[in-house]
Amino acid sequence: MKDLEDSKIDDEPVVLSLVNYVRSCYAEAKSSKTDVTERLLKCERQRRGEYDPDRLAMIRETSGSDIYMMLTDIKCRASESWIKDVMMNAGEKSWSLRPTAEPSVPDYLSEEIVETVVAEAEDVAMQEPFNPQVIQKRLEEVYNEVRKKLDEKSYKASERMEKRIMDKMQDSKFDEVLSEFIYDFVTFPCAIMKAPLVRQKKKLKWAEDFKVEVVHEIVEEFERVSPYDIFPSPNANNCQEGYIIQRHQLTRADIESFKGLAHFDDDAINQVLEQYGRTGITETLQADSERDNLEGRTSTLSGNELIEGIEFWGSVSGGMLEEWGMEGVETYKEYEVNVWVIGQYVIKAILNPDPLCRRPYSKASWEQIPSAFWGLSLPEMMRDVQTVCNASARALANNMALASAPQVEVTVDRLPDGEDITQMYPWKIWQVTSDRTGGGQPAVRFYQPNMNADVLMSVYQYFQKQSDEVTGVPNYVYGSSQVSGAGRTASGLAMLMENASKGIKSAILNVDGALTEVLKRMYDHLMIYDPDPAIKGDMQIVPAGVVGTILRESVQVRRNEFLQLTSNPVDIQIMSASGRAELLRETAKGLNMDIDKLIPDPEELKEQEEQQKMMQMMMAQQQQQGGQIQ
Repeated sequence: MKDLEDSKIDDEPVVLSLVNYVRSCYAEAKSSKTDVTERLLKCERQRRGEYDPDRLAMIRETSGSDIYMMLTDIKCRASESWIKDVMMNAGEKSWSLRPTAEPSVPDYLSEEIVETVVAEAEDVAMQEPFNPQVIQKRLEEVYNEVRKKLDEKSYKASERMEKRIMDKMQDSKFDEVLSEFIYDFVTFPCAIMKAPLVRQKKKLKWAEDFKVEVVHEIVEEFERVSPYDIFPSPNANNCQEGYIIQRHQLTRADIESFKGLAHFDDDAINQVLEQYGRTGITETLQADSERDNLEGRTSTLSGNELIEGIEFWGSVSGGMLEEWGMEGVETYKEYEVNVWVIGQYVIKAILNPDPLCRRPYSKASWEQIPSAFWGLSLPEMMRDVQTVCNASARALANNMALASAPQVEVTVDRLPDGEDITQMYPWKIWQVTSDRTGGGQPAVRFYQPNMNADVLMSVYQYFQKQSDEVTGVPNYVYGSSQVSGAGRTASGLAMLMENASKGIKSAILNVDGALTEVLKRMYDHLMIYDPDPAIKGDMQIVPAGVVGTILRESVQVRRNEFLQLTSNPVDIQIMSASGRAELLRETAKGLNMDIDKLIPDPEELKEQEEQQKMMQMMMAQQQQQGGQIQ
């Protein structure tokens, strides 16, 4: 079967048919996302301390204070730092790679084992009677030895694969990507991460005599996708259902870097650069202008260097592929495709290269909503509380301004001409005429408005505490000193922190789920395309984010206690040097030390132990020989 990119789509009607289909899906997804886009803007305004336009207009009609209490931003920053402390702790990973299960012995090794044991039995049968039980026992021993060797090999392969993935993360600045992903996670109804991405990068290479060379390398990377730029199918519940479209705003350099990559059409890319290279091509969306203002940058719509494209991932019928020029497909079978469209050009059109037809996107939400793509964000959960706190703060500011000075009532017809009633200062003399009614009423009266600060402050403080309840992020998490009761003692505060961590566990579980999907796809990609056989094996990603939240400090304390309890000659003899070294290695993790320089690796320790055993045996033999001579 020909691949989609192998069937050159040079026929203009076919190209237009493909472009029209992708753009029709894009139009449908944009239309269904209108309400979601407004939710995204509201969440970002709320975190940045800006009122929605309609509410701001209502506030300004009253000429009152437009103060905005940054309560949402405080909760978001506290949650963000809390999750980063778990997921990005220095010296530790929030995941690990382990062999899936006890390895099974391959058939060819089983045959060799049987042949070896049969040969040994034949040699023994010449000297002793044949005993089936002995042969069976020997088979089990050999099988166990082979399984042990395979297990060691799988464990070493998982360590090498883990290091390889960590190298990919370091090269692609994964920490920055994860930091942006966590920001989206605590701010918006959904956060998106994309991986693996195969890109062409320029790198410096130092040749002989330290001469610099610029080389182009194909690298695998991770990317955070803005929630504004992702457009799922209207009925999709996750990234793998329906179709999903990503909006790209690219520069000429970005598009030029696609040339030479597998599956990209260099001729189509040249046509894109020729037609749109100078003028650019963009499409104005509803949220673009306000999004640029909220994110603090000049509007991207005014630049003529941006070239906008869309990336489509979705399922299409074989009949549609046949119409687009692909041969060898079944008419009524569904195929997953990836199509890049810029303007009227298709720069990439392939079948999904993933063996399981997975799209390279993973999502996570603060609170997942079953059967919904977009979840519930932290700002949305506390929007009512934020609204009441803002109203209380505005009322308090207005009341303080009103009660800061007296209100004055002046009978203007009793004042002389030219008297300035707008100026108030101490020792001012008011010149007035007599009361013509004969009632002796003063011409100037002073009234002091009531100060309601205490009531308004108590309302604000009540709803501020309610924000702790609705978000599960209490104020003592981010260092607030306003802690009463059990929080005044160290043990009581530790207990409160443990209870508070229960509220963040479900959120970190969602991050763990998305990260596991991303790392699983990267693992599968390396298994397929990396030529190094030393990293290959059947493995699984084990997330440790929530475990780290609950157990990191307590486990470290228990390790230190166990290290002290076993620091005696009897226990060290039982554990052996290699066991003691492994305990030291685990205890020293996260201390930002080069452990390899302090603790020898297990193989070196085994050699040392064998040498010590040999020395002990030789000394024992010498003592025995000396005793016999005497």
